[in-house]
Amino acid sequence: MALRRQLGIFHLTLASVTGMVGSGWLFGEFYASSIAGPASIFSWIIGSMMILSLALVYAELGGKIPLGGAAARYPEMSHGKSVSAINGWALFLGYVSTPPLEAVAAVTYMNFMVGGLISRSGNLTMPGIGLAFGFLVVFFVINRFGVKAISSANSYIALAKIFIPAMTAIVLALTFFSIKNFTAGGFFAEGTESIFVAIPNAGIVFSFLGFRQAIELSGEAKNPGKTVPIAIILGLAISAAIYILVQVAFIGSMTWTGIRVGDWSALATSGFSSGPMVVLATSLGIGWLAIILLGDGVVSPLGTAAIYETTTSRVVYALGDMGYFPRFLSKLNKYSVPAIALVFDLVLMAIFLIPAPSWQSLVSLNSDLSIIAYASGPVALIVLRKIGTASREGYFTLPMAGIISPIAYVAAILLIYWSGYPTTLYMTAVALAGLAIFGYMLWKKTAAMVDLKNSIWFILTLVSVPIISYVGSMNLDLIQFPFDVFLMAGVAVVFYYVGINTHIEPDKAPDFSISGTIAQEQE
Repeated sequence: MALRRQLGIFHLTLASVTGMVGSGWLFGEFYASSIAGPASIFSWIIGSMMILSLALVYAELGGKIPLGGAAARYPEMSHGKSVSAINGWALFLGYVSTPPLEAVAAVTYMNFMVGGLISRSGNLTMPGIGLAFGFLVVFFVINRFGVKAISSANSYIALAKIFIPAMTAIVLALTFFSIKNFTAGGFFAEGTESIFVAIPNAGIVFSFLGFRQAIELSGEAKNPGKTVPIAIILGLAISAAIYILVQVAFIGSMTWTGIRVGDWSALATSGFSSGPMVVLATSLGIGWLAIILLGDGVVSPLGTAAIYETTTSRVVYALGDMGYFPRFLSKLNKYSVPAIALVFDLVLMAIFLIPAPSWQSLVSLNSDLSIIAYASGPVALIVLRKIGTASREGYFTLPMAGIISPIAYVAAILLIYWSGYPTTLYMTAVALAGLAIFGYMLWKKTAAMVDLKNSIWFILTLVSVPIISYVGSMNLDLIQFPFDVFLMAGVAVVFYYVGINTHIEPDKAPDFSISGTIAQEQE
């Protein structure tokens, strides 16, 4: 049974907007300000452009090769099962950790109304964990009855997500907006390097990764060659505009309650951390806005959690269909929904809640794993063009792919690098644990050692990140900023070109049409 193609541009665009404008706008501007000060505006601009380069790559891939759980499949089509095992594992962990993260954000804001859900350290209490898990169960039930049900409900939530942040920024700016805040402590108060550090660590990467919702739902899209690229680019443009607008308003409206003027780093441990936008609105005396923000602080993250439960099951569906996970996980129910995968995901999401995390403790982990998974896309695109898989006419074709693809690959690696050591070490270790899946497939004789040869470029890229970050400007400082960044970018470029010249033979590329998931003729 194949996934049903029933989603158009409207639903796909709003799915991406819902994936991007979740808890990020409620916390991201706050943490970005605490890391980079007023220069955090550049963090959002640079971050959105870096993610755009990746999004453009996947706009072509998603349009020409529309598959359920698509990003888990492309590396196998281009390089075989070894890269795909690493990619699929990281992708799965990035996805499955997102709904719990959003549920944590919602419960954090609910604590203003209920109390007792968050401890003084900012982590969930036992009642908070129970409530967060309850939300995940509700979305599991909704998702079980089909993608159309969750997409229809999501459309209304997405429209609110566009309106409320934009309205909030305008109201804050009209109530109180001080140009002096942009020079308090200096525009580059925390140093130039902090602009880049904020991109992965303040949740900026996390906020923009929602563009992938249209990719993962491309197997259920009408006329995907046109609808998927438009939805990706339009969704990213809308979300970037919202985030930059809110960041400018947040900086200009900062009241410095209990904080020395210009001490941006002190924000992270201030009273603002309990719910930045609500606390700011309250300090400005805008009670009605604070009430709206409390509601949005619950609804907005939960809308993102809901759509991520949908797409996470599609990733598991794809991995099961490919033989990386048990194949029964790819079984569809009568609503064409991977119901067993939904149950599997729900159990693992609950595990992420057990340590009683805070939003910030999960966001960097989530971002790095997701970027690792998407980093292979630019290389896969060029290879799939070479072997003819991504050469269908009449579909979106990325212009200047020979320039944009290496830029996208370097961007992905730098986004991981700026997480800093030892985070880079942990993320590389977790991602490479996916090779255990490849080892299992070798044992089952469903993979060959030649696939490992085709993955050396990706493995060495991941290994080089913690090594350079260990001696770089954010740790030992033996290689100072920006020279460490240039070195990391140079290494990434070298392995990019190794990757596009080390790939699967065209006659051995997997044909997913056998399982009924490859692109169908447009309706």
